[in-house]
Amino acid sequence: MTAKIALNPIQWMASADGWLDPSLAPAPKELLTQIKRAGFDHVMSEVPAGFDVEQYRALLDEVGLALAPGYFPCRSDGRDGNEDTVVAAAAEVARTQARLGLTEIGLGLGMGKEAPRVLNPGQGHDADPSRVEAVTALIGRICDAMVAEGVRPCLHPHVGTWVETEEEGRAVLDALPESKLGFLPDTGHLAWAGADVAGLVKDYADRIPFVHVKDCRLSVAAEGLEKGWDYRQTVLAGLWVEPGRGELDLTGIIGNLPDAFDGWLMVEVDRPDIADPYESAQASARWMHGAF
Repeated sequence: MTAKIALNPIQWMASADGWLDPSLAPAPKELLTQIKRAGFDHVMSEVPAGFDVEQYRALLDEVGLALAPGYFPCRSDGRDGNEDTVVAAAAEVARTQARLGLTEIGLGLGMGKEAPRVLNPGQGHDADPSRVEAVTALIGRICDAMVAEGVRPCLHPHVGTWVETEEEGRAVLDALPESKLGFLPDTGHLAWAGADVAGLVKDYADRIPFVHVKDCRLSVAAEGLEKGWDYRQTVLAGLWVEPGRGELDLTGIIGNLPDAFDGWLMVEVDRPDIADPYESAQASARWMHGAF
């Protein structure tokens, strides 16, 4: 395996309420410099506010970082009337990613703090096959729009959204062709939702150009389910940790990728267990380079 180790630097954005607040991150040059110094050579693609593509490229070159695929949150359930707006936004994001030289992007559903599954996380709350069908139809439209720009979206099941469980993820992937839709597994979110993460990676390995490597304490997730905690309560109780510090067999899960896998293993630490974000990133890079 010749995977590229990348970081989505969200540990700098972890807020006191168990959510993410991008305004907490350092200024772009300082953030990217810290990522490089921590031991990463690739960073998730996201053009900073106030930058154009050329300025972003120049900053990356100055710091010495290369790009890993970005992410697009679909803020519609496929039947709320926002579908056309979402598809247009997806096409615009794909154009930007293509200008940055990328051909893949993560695609997940959006979520708000009071969303039904954010209040009842990791359990497939209010499962509805007709909603999955509507979401799938919308994702199909997003795929068409993004692929037309030269960028293939990759489905990212995520706790708190309407594509959360293994069953829902498989339904969407099986309904749409590999040429239009790849698969972006997130080890932590899938595990929290009770999925057979290793089995999913094995079954859809040929559709996976990158992985979100996220470790967690499943014991905290289980306690949260038992006590009726919402998403943020579970996060604040210590769910997320740096890779290698939690309860997931990350090397075993990722070992189900093909030997020829040359995509990205992208670390995400939604809320650092090591309080200082830079030290969290350092520990993550050190473990990842040792393991992979």
